[in-house]
Amino acid sequence: MKKIYLLPFLFIAFLTSNAQTVSILYNLNTTDSTVIGNKRYHVSESIYTDEEIGSGNFTSTASAIERIGYYLYIQGANTTVSSFKIWMKNVSSATTTFSSGTYTSAGYTNVYNGSFTATPTGFRYFTLSTPFVRTPGTNLQVLIERLDNLNHAGYNFLESEGNITDPTLNTTRYYNGNAAPNGATVLTPKVSRPAIRLIHTFSLDAGIIDIINPPVSCYGDPQNIDVQVYNAGTDVIPAGAASVTLNISGPNSFSGVQTNAADIASGAVGVVSFSNINLNNAGDNIDSAYVTLAGDGTTFNDTLVSVTTTASTLSTYPIVEDAETTLPVFPFAALVSGTSQLWTLQSGDYTNFDQTLPLSPRAPGVSYYLFDSYSGSSSVGFISRLYSNCIELPTPLAPNPAPVTTVSFWMSHDDIYATSLDSLYLTISTDKGATWTRLLPGFQRADAAAAAPYWQEEIVDISAYNGQTVQLGFEGVSDYGNVIGLDDITINYSGVVPVSLLSFDAIRNGKVNNLQWSTSTEVNTNKFIIERSTDGKNFTSLGEVRATGNSTVTQYYRFTDATPIKAVNYYRIKMIDNGNTFKLSEVKSIKNLGIAEMAVNPNPVNQLMRISLEADVNETAAITVTDLTGKRIISKSMTVVAGLNNLEIPVGQLSSGTYIVTVRLSNQTLVKKINKL
Repeated sequence: MKKIYLLPFLFIAFLTSNAQTVSILYNLNTTDSTVIGNKRYHVSESIYTDEEIGSGNFTSTASAIERIGYYLYIQGANTTVSSFKIWMKNVSSATTTFSSGTYTSAGYTNVYNGSFTATPTGFRYFTLSTPFVRTPGTNLQVLIERLDNLNHAGYNFLESEGNITDPTLNTTRYYNGNAAPNGATVLTPKVSRPAIRLIHTFSLDAGIIDIINPPVSCYGDPQNIDVQVYNAGTDVIPAGAASVTLNISGPNSFSGVQTNAADIASGAVGVVSFSNINLNNAGDNIDSAYVTLAGDGTTFNDTLVSVTTTASTLSTYPIVEDAETTLPVFPFAALVSGTSQLWTLQSGDYTNFDQTLPLSPRAPGVSYYLFDSYSGSSSVGFISRLYSNCIELPTPLAPNPAPVTTVSFWMSHDDIYATSLDSLYLTISTDKGATWTRLLPGFQRADAAAAAPYWQEEIVDISAYNGQTVQLGFEGVSDYGNVIGLDDITINYSGVVPVSLLSFDAIRNGKVNNLQWSTSTEVNTNKFIIERSTDGKNFTSLGEVRATGNSTVTQYYRFTDATPIKAVNYYRIKMIDNGNTFKLSEVKSIKNLGIAEMAVNPNPVNQLMRISLEADVNETAAITVTDLTGKRIISKSMTVVAGLNNLEIPVGQLSSGTYIVTVRLSNQTLVKKINKL
């Protein structure tokens, strides 16, 4: 199982240029129109500079470009793309940008004419029928034609914006339409060009393509790590010819050398295994693997660095995950079935084109986990697991009665595609993540009676596993209905305090924080102690409220923290009975960071844009809306007060497209991107 960290997802632009292989991956983004387009016909021209390619690369017959690759990020429909052509030509080094122009292949060399099998994801390669030789000191211009008269929806390719010197340059011009292009067809300039890999093939070429780590866990026994060696050359790599070195550093250390046990055919992958690796110390281990092969024609792909994570073990209760900052409990996600890992972190509202109302964060937080079932019709039946560090459950031999251990969490429900039953299961592993058991029943997203997306708390009893060290996981099961939000996960165990907490909320009100809770029943309940923490782990008493004592009807309580800390304030309630036995509530958090927060909804926007601004002081906000060229379209000054402000700005005059909303306050600037329908 391949682990995936659930951290903000950032592409890092880089260039690989060793021997005769070059990957141009600057200023990365994704798009559905750079390589094959999404309508019936597609044409694009792109420029790659001499500096990006390397002035000495591919400049002779012996080192000509023989293969090129485009990076398929998301696979769509119609996986075989026919009538696909690639053309190349050398252009002056002064030619770095495009203006509008008409479609022509004059001056180009046709280097590929055939089909394109758009599966699986990753770099998809084309062997050129005519190897292309670059003229030293020139730029390379590449023309793509896709003329199969078919729609190709759902695809995304990596794109490289601008070039190495300027990400805002129009390095591509394109046509994507339903009519066949001809000599009068106009190509439109844009910033994005396909990310590309240019290759000259060697007879002997071994490369490391992956390091297969064990599932993330708190290991107690030696582990195995496999290194995958890819034969990128034309000749067979004999058994024992490829020597692989694996080094591990960090909280754990290891160094070893192994060779391939069997022949590796051209284009095939061989696995070199390393065993007896100690990964017992918690933290991120840096894995470095490299291969040596006598006569290897290129070194660009010989080394790979990855991370093996040893999970921490959590044992201080309550164990709380609010999805806001460091993800102390649930930082990992893994694909269980299908081809796409569908868990992400969402900050602010989530909206797609099938929603009439957005899914908003569960207050007072601004982030939550999102199982994005909506991300493509091919995701039907996909299962992804969001899973935890190790958790040491309380011993079943505690004072009688034994502790009741529960997992409580909040998930979203809505009426969008109510017949598409996307679902969520809590799962548990007792064998270091090797196998997982679903704890039934599961929870369906769809609620046909929902007027708008809403949050609901669910509770699962895991007392049967008390005394064991486990890992918990949330399996999202996709039926392409929509999305599932998950937030405020609390693992806790209770004593014998006969009090039932009905609700508990923490709300920021200007410079103070208001705590509100209610109980449905109380038996010999003495008091409630309000506790506060700045890290969610170490709590101190803030004050107390006298309990009703004995009650079978709903009782309501309030407490005000008049001096919250300039940080994230975590709150919990300790419920104490007359015998001094206590029970802890779930943990709530409020941000009092001395900084503002902003959300824009709906997004995409139609006529009226609403800005929710959480300001720290009373002041004037300067609000601007600009297009992607920086041209100012809207400019307003509005008064805001400390606390929550709901600002409305008409945007019906804007053309369809993407815009940048900027809110400038006295000591900070907030920026959001919006789409106008």
